[in-house]
Amino acid sequence: MQGSKSVVKLNGGPPLEINNVQKSINSKTGMFSEKRCITYTIGKRLLSLNITKMGCDGRVNVVYLDLNEINGKGSSANLNLRVIKNERYGVLCNINSKLAGSYDSFKENYSVPPLPDTELICYVCRETGTGGCFTLEKKKLNSVIVDSVKASHAFVIDDDLIFNVKIKIRDMRDGLSVVVEGPVKLTMDYTKQVMSRIRGKMESEMDASMLFHFKNAIPRLPSNGDIAYDSM
Repeated sequence: MQGSKSVVKLNGGPPLEINNVQKSINSKTGMFSEKRCITYTIGKRLLSLNITKMGCDGRVNVVYLDLNEINGKGSSANLNLRVIKNERYGVLCNINSKLAGSYDSFKENYSVPPLPDTELICYVCRETGTGGCFTLEKKKLNSVIVDSVKASHAFVIDDDLIFNVKIKIRDMRDGLSVVVEGPVKLTMDYTKQVMSRIRGKMESEMDASMLFHFKNAIPRLPSNGDIAYDSM
């Protein structure tokens, strides 16, 4: 397996290392793997994102995303996403997370058709106040088949700066298509606006649906004269 490594400085922010590893191929079975590593080092804090594609005969069948943060004081946060091509259901997803030490997390899930099913996972270190945010959006062709997923992860660097990476995975006839965008530097205000828009779309659709059911139920409510009271 061969690879290349580069260290990039993003407009005055902390340095990040991008390690592009070429394919490792088994000539007998035709199976291959390709890995891309993005690593940030800020003092004793280590942030990393590994993207691994696996398949056979040039066709990508499985994609692994591995997010890891170590605060340098014995605490860590790890999140794993596995995406698998499925002939019947399109794309299958599985997320696992593991926190150790002073890290806490919270999760939100939204299923509001026709918007993509959205899962939001945020984690934060109680000792340092640093952390990250992971968003997964699943776009469906119908109620059963998932056509594509879009994962986005933001490493929080400080009060004003984050590094953001997007991974778009789509079900194609010849395997999974994987597109990586970033890393790019974003401000915290911009990131908060994006998250607010995601929540706002979901919440507004849910509120509209609740109001619709409430209005439809009003004509069926009994009047005071129709209410029967049990005698004691």
